[in-house]
Amino acid sequence: MKRGYIRLSRAGPSLEVQKEALRSAGITDFSEFGPVYVDEIPKGRRITGLPERDAAIRSLLPGDELVVASASRLGTSASDVLAAIQRIGAKEAVILDAETGETISWHPDALKVAEYARRAERANRSEITAKMSLKRAESGKLGGAPTKKWKVSQKRAREMWNDPTRSASEVAELVGISVPTLYRRFGERGLPRGVGLK
Repeated sequence: MKRGYIRLSRAGPSLEVQKEALRSAGITDFSEFGPVYVDEIPKGRRITGLPERDAAIRSLLPGDELVVASASRLGTSASDVLAAIQRIGAKEAVILDAETGETISWHPDALKVAEYARRAERANRSEITAKMSLKRAESGKLGGAPTKKWKVSQKRAREMWNDPTRSASEVAELVGISVPTLYRRFGERGLPRGVGLK
């Protein structure tokens, strides 16, 4: 038997578009008692699960097909979709993707294969990161903002900062350091931070 599942989301296809896709796969009863389950995310609320999808999976019998409009409608992330496919497989049922016409079934090695692919992706990222770190170390460019060079001693800069006859931008230009950095280093003008630099 074919059962349908529709997941409505703000960015996804509309109810009518998904119904039409399910019709093309042979589902015609969209009544209250029909074999179609619909999850709708209320506006302004975060989704914590897909209760109608879970009910659809529970209703499956061996040999049944759960029809979805497209792959994106089955779940909200790759891991969520994999978990749903595994549960459908445990019911000895399959998924029919109306968009492609493909039948997707769970294989006992599928979880192992998915984990292997995730492990490969993590290893690739680690290798790239390690290579980039090594290149930075070899070049002497370790990243981060370049060290600022003060045009005057920090003691003289503090004196200028606390001089009420000079503007903050004037002091910054004379010292060679930005106004926000001077505020962070010396505090409010005329009010030393208490931890002085010599």
